[in-house]
Amino acid sequence: MEYSALAQRHAMAIIAIVLLAVPFAAGCAWTWSARKGRASAWTVALGAFVPAVLGASAFIAIATRIAHGTAFSSADQLLLDAVRDGTPALAARWFARITHLGDPRFLTLLCALMCAALAFTRRLGLAVYFAAVTSAGGLLNHALKAMMRRDRPTGSTVPLPDSFAFPSGHTFGSIVCYGMCAYMLLRLAPTRWDPLIVALACFIVLAIGASRIVIGVHFPGDVIGGFAAGGAWLAACIGVAEVARRRERRIL
Repeated sequence: MEYSALAQRHAMAIIAIVLLAVPFAAGCAWTWSARKGRASAWTVALGAFVPAVLGASAFIAIATRIAHGTAFSSADQLLLDAVRDGTPALAARWFARITHLGDPRFLTLLCALMCAALAFTRRLGLAVYFAAVTSAGGLLNHALKAMMRRDRPTGSTVPLPDSFAFPSGHTFGSIVCYGMCAYMLLRLAPTRWDPLIVALACFIVLAIGASRIVIGVHFPGDVIGGFAAGGAWLAACIGVAEVARRRERRIL
């Protein structure tokens, strides 16, 4: 297939463009939106509702394709093989290390540290909400995996995890955990750091997602599904928190 050949020839260029362009665009978009001033509760609710619906719709679309035939899975395997074969060994080793930033144990430690920091600064409501969002997100990901029961790809360069493939747990967990950490920092840190916080969170999450494909433990569809489902959950939870804040409920 033409797209697989293109992916193999330009795998690193495509990954590099995504890792640089998307965080930069996200940081610029945040700066632009911040200049518009404080939005109303209804505007924030709509701003969270739209990406949540889009993410859920994308996840359902991919899940439906996986459940109703092998053509999508075959194309997924071809694209995975092309990306893996087109990635230089040095870059593959770098991705094999960075993927651990999305390990469940590391994310659990990160969330525990963030909760402790919020509690130490007397933001108990935010600490409880942060713990609830990330914990429920983990349960949701496990439920989705159990529902889909998709097998892992073949030809991995590392031992395959003993779990189902779709959606990617590392990707889902990373976008929720790092996204919530970024949200908390945006609320607490000086505003001049906001674009950097947004861009850095995007870069880490995208790098973790790309790493799962490069090392061969997930199909591209698994990673995209993790981004879609995790992003929908994150958008909805941040929307709830922001609406509550704008209605002056001090718990959040």
